[in-house]
Amino acid sequence: MIPKLNISGSKFEFILVWRQKIVSWYKDQIDLLPPYGNYQGILLGKLIKDDRCYIDLGIERVEVDKVTFSILEDGESIKVRYTRAGKRAINIDRYSDELSFQGNE
Repeated sequence: MIPKLNISGSKFEFILVWRQKIVSWYKDQIDLLPPYGNYQGILLGKLIKDDRCYIDLGIERVEVDKVTFSILEDGESIKVRYTRAGKRAINIDRYSDELSFQGNE
């Protein structure tokens, strides 16, 4: 005689939801590991989609936080490092071709 599994629908759904959360967390952690994508050039545009902020780099669309989104301006020279799969910005540097002031010159 084979015993019957007594799994109700709500318990099974609970297990599936937790499994999806664990898999999602694991993928996020793997995405944080190098190598990273790099971009250096002009910020082509900014957009908001599904309550998330993105910057357009021409080759990629990278997710940024709301504060960074509000500070950056179109046409600005930037250098961006971002994750491979999630396309989330790790750091963004502004740069200029002008020589910086180096003290008493």
